[in-house]
Formats: sequence, structure tokens, C-alpha cells
Amino acid sequence: MTIFRNLFKLSKKLSKALLKNKGLQDLEASDLFSDDAKTHIKQHLSNEAIKENLELLNQIDKEADWKNVAQSISGDGKLKPRKRRSMSTFMKVAAVVIPLVSLTYLVLHNRTNNTLLEVEPLPITAGTDKAILTLDDGSAIALEQDNPYENAMVKSDGERLTYTKATTPSKLAFNYLTVPRGGQYQIALSDGTLVWLNADSKLKYPVNFVEGKPRIVELVYGEAYFDVSPSTEHQGNHFKVLTKQQEVDVIGTAFNIKAYNDEPYMYTTLVEGRITIRIDDTLAQLIPTEQTQLDLRTNQMTKSIVNVDHHVAWVKGYFNFKDTTLKDIMRVLSRWYDVTITFETPALEDVTFSGLLHKQQHIEDILNGIKTTQFINAYEIKNKTITIK
Repeated sequence: MTIFRNLFKLSKKLSKALLKNKGLQDLEASDLFSDDAKTHIKQHLSNEAIKENLELLNQIDKEADWKNVAQSISGDGKLKPRKRRSMSTFMKVAAVVIPLVSLTYLVLHNRTNNTLLEVEPLPITAGTDKAILTLDDGSAIALEQDNPYENAMVKSDGERLTYTKATTPSKLAFNYLTVPRGGQYQIALSDGTLVWLNADSKLKYPVNFVEGKPRIVELVYGEAYFDVSPSTEHQGNHFKVLTKQQEVDVIGTAFNIKAYNDEPYMYTTLVEGRITIRIDDTLAQLIPTEQTQLDLRTNQMTKSIVNVDHHVAWVKGYFNFKDTTLKDIMRVLSRWYDVTITFETPALEDVTFSGLLHKQQHIEDILNGIKTTQFINAYEIKNKTITIK
């Protein structure tokens, strides 16, 4: 029996033991690992670690099946034993255990000196807080974690850019905030409006708004979530968001706009408050839970009721997909992990999934979770290119 078959056999035993809330005697008895390596594995297979990983792996094939998994976890973080468990539940646990055991053997285990080796950083990592601030004089400043910046009108703590309201602004001076692939950033405008920018996004805005005139910003491209300071606090001045094909007129509200250059549709989703969308001579008013979909090729707009949590989860650190095609899921992941993702078989692009993914998961964990559904056979990672097979 090859070493990999031994690893897989051990992983299956550990998965069954976890589901039955038993100890990890098979790991203790195994001669595949050093004592340090066994400790490393047990730390990552604790009740809390397994609970967290199961939550993050999601219900990636069926939401109903996830409910079965969630119900099997008690409030104290322990897995409840049940007389009957579906294979899909076992596979979800196995999807946590198998990569951990295999990676520990291949990377951490050293038979020669029985010590843990230094772990090489993964070539593909999740996004971080970073952006480029372009001032009105054209100068550009890199904003990153642990790299604060400040001038007379604005300061950054590495996660959020905050502007100070001028006493008597006389003219408009514009700044740009550009978030690259593999990044995210927040901005507090001078009127108190908060904006979250997703990966591969760009916002144009005034350093200060002029009193008595509409407060206008432009989402040049990408995705942004707006929590707008109400007009009642600004002498009734409305807040407006311009994109390449629409204008959003805001009273005071929270909403999300997704307007990427490489996607055929633009989505505007209202979380709370009220907004009016103008496209040429067409007007559409939205109430909470409503979303407009604008076909950028035909300029036709449709409106529907949606679950807003699926569309704004990225602000809270998650990706929440509902009957989303694998092509669209991979497009989102490619921006966040700054990778290129291709399909060996084009038909796989139309396979749909529903699920919750944590934005700090390793890309391998997500791909392995999808693989367990058996809709894809394999994936291959070369440098920063992923091929779905």
C-alpha cells in the first residue's frame, strides 16, 4: 500500500472518529508522523477548529444538506453523535481532514530528525487591505496594512481612509482610490458617508463637498457598498453615485453597486432606505431587498426581489453564493486571490452552486470543497493559474 493510500485511510478513520465524537487513537497509534506533527494535526482537528472549518466549507452543493451539518454541531462546539449520517456530511468532514493530514505529512513531517520543518508560504494567498490613493496633484500613495498615511485633509490607518470636513470648501478637488486585484479598502468621505471597495475597483470623489450642491461620487469600475450620510444632515443635499451607464440618487441609505468592466451586467442592490436609478430617460425606484440588473449591451434594466445578504456578504468577510454558476464564482475568487482561473471543459462553467465561503480561506480548501461534490474531477495550480478539470 502506498504512503498516500495510508494517509487517505488514516484520514477516513479520523473523520469517522470526529463524527462519532471519539478520540483520535488512530492518529496516536500511527507511525507516519512525529510527535510534533501529531500535535499539529490534533490542534487543527479540535472541536472548535472543525466547527469553524465546517462552517466555512459551506453547503456548497445544497443548502439543505448544510442544515444537516449545522444541526449536528452543538452549542459547545462538539459534534453530536447521530445514528444515521449522510455521506455528504462525512465528505464535508473528510474535506477538512484529508488536506490537513496530507499537507502535514508532505510539508511538516521530517523522518530524519523527527522535527517540524519550516512551512513555505503558499503561492496563492487571500486578499488584504491595500489600495492606491491618487491626490488632486496626480501623486500616488500606496496604502497598506501597517503603513499609515496622513496629510492635512486625510489619514489612513491601513484599513480605512478618513477625510476631514473643511470649514468652507470653495471648489472641488478630486481624489481617486484604486483597489487592485487581491485587495479591499474602506473610505470615510468628508460628509461621513462610508464606502467599502471590493477587489479590482476604483472610486472618484471630492476631497470636500460644496455646500448647497449635490454630493456626487463616481464608481469608475468595480464593486462598492455605500452607507450614505442622510441628506437631512447636509441641508437636504442629495448624494449621487455615477457609473458608466446609470445615476443613483440617494436620500440616505445603504446599498451595493457591482459594475465590473469584464461582466455583462451591472447590479444595484438596496439594503435599506430609498434610491432612484436613472438610465437615460428611464427612472426606477428601489425599496429594500430590491435589485436592478442592467444589461450593459442593450441598456435594458430589470428589477427583482433578492436576498441582500448574498450580495453584501463580501463586506462582512464572506462570499455568499446562491445558485451561482461556477464561472461567476471563479470570477469572484480570481479577483480576491489575484489568480487566473480557466476551465478545461467549458460545460463546467454552467454548473451552479449555493454556499458560504470565508474570504480568508486558502484557495485549496475552497477548490477541495468543490471537488467533493464530484461536479469537477480535479484542479491544477501552476504559479498563479488554476485550471478546473
